Amino acid sequence: MPRIEAGSVREHRAQRLAQLIDAAEAVLREDGVEGLTAGAVAARAGMARNSIYRYFDSIEDLLELVVTREFPVWIEAVERAAAAGTSPQERAAGYVRANLEQAARGTHGWRASLSRATLSPSARERVRELHTSLHEILARIVTDLGRPQPELTVAVLQAVVDACIRRIDQGDGLDTVSDFATEAVHRLLAHDR
Repeated sequence: MPRIEAGSVREHRAQRLAQLIDAAEAVLREDGVEGLTAGAVAARAGMARNSIYRYFDSIEDLLELVVTREFPVWIEAVERAAAAGTSPQERAAGYVRANLEQAARGTHGWRASLSRATLSPSARERVRELHTSLHEILARIVTDLGRPQPELTVAVLQAVVDACIRRIDQGDGLDTVSDFATEAVHRLLAHDR
């Protein structure tokens, strides 16, 4: 049995998986997707090549783990920000701001480019499901507004978020983009229909 380097087997496995994902990210940044091999990841992580498959089934699975790595923290931050609002309008603004903050603090642009270019169909489906869980937060907020055409409202608000994330990925400042997006949300939601 391999020696564990943590308080429990579960912690050890989590640490090793994080180490492998870190190694895969380093390989991807230096050598691109073409350089992402079991041997390269194992060497970077300081592990035997065959032992890395205890943590994932294939390099495609590891690539999916790299792409989806930031989602749990992102979703949690958005849920927290949306819940902090005292009205549906403030919750919607919180949703927008939190998404933009997460895009600015993380590596969204890089991970998104990996996602578009290299993921398997099943991994793309997993990414879509994670995005859907974010959109469901917004859908619940819009439902609380009680307006006609809630699906259209969600689509327009999400389009604002997506456009502003692209601007952040292109280098625009978070404060400028967030202020613009928040104002757009308030204007969109200010009028009864």
